[in-house]
Amino acid sequence: MDWLPIPLAQLAAKQTASALDVWWWPESLQPTAQTRRERTDAVLRILLARYLPLEASELRFGREPKGRPYLLHAGAPDFNFSDTRGGSVLAVAAGGRVGIDIERCDRAPPVVALASRWFAPDEAAALRALDAESARRAFLRLWTAKEASCKATGTGIFGRLAAWEFAIVDDDSAPAVMALPHEADDAQSWRFLRLAPAPTHTVALACRDQFAAVQGYCVSDDA
Repeated sequence: MDWLPIPLAQLAAKQTASALDVWWWPESLQPTAQTRRERTDAVLRILLARYLPLEASELRFGREPKGRPYLLHAGAPDFNFSDTRGGSVLAVAAGGRVGIDIERCDRAPPVVALASRWFAPDEAAALRALDAESARRAFLRLWTAKEASCKATGTGIFGRLAAWEFAIVDDDSAPAVMALPHEADDAQSWRFLRLAPAPTHTVALACRDQFAAVQGYCVSDDA
């Protein structure tokens, strides 16, 4: 997927939402803030304000029972946000629900311990059967797919990661769901994508009742 560059100086402009937009904003170009929360709040507000006839400071948010945020404005799109070292991603959908999760490709988590605790038994066993590097890559792809899915349903990840099962892959192919939890309903309502906004990062996008082509945007230096 190509990422259309949007210069910093043009971020205040308004735009009509495509059916499904995904934004990538490198951390080096993000607003300076004292805390990560202040920085990510600024990023979220600046980007979402493009879709509404409001200033960034005027946006109001609510939260679902498990904490998933949404916009308290008539006609507002669904959205989901993820941030890690190096940058942030935002999915904006004119219909349906979306979940997105980003990780650095070089992250080296304790694969066996985390998979045994959080994943389905078959997934944990499959990861243990791989060599260390393949298991590390596959774990990151599993984790992002599962977290994006939990964010789309709004359940949060606690106690729900194992309920989403995906094929074990260590490449950048789209996540292939093998089992869904009851809150996901029909598998035909879902689509899963693997995105690479930068060579250093991997992103999973989970879409419920949203099958449009993705329009990618990348915030770029004015120069």
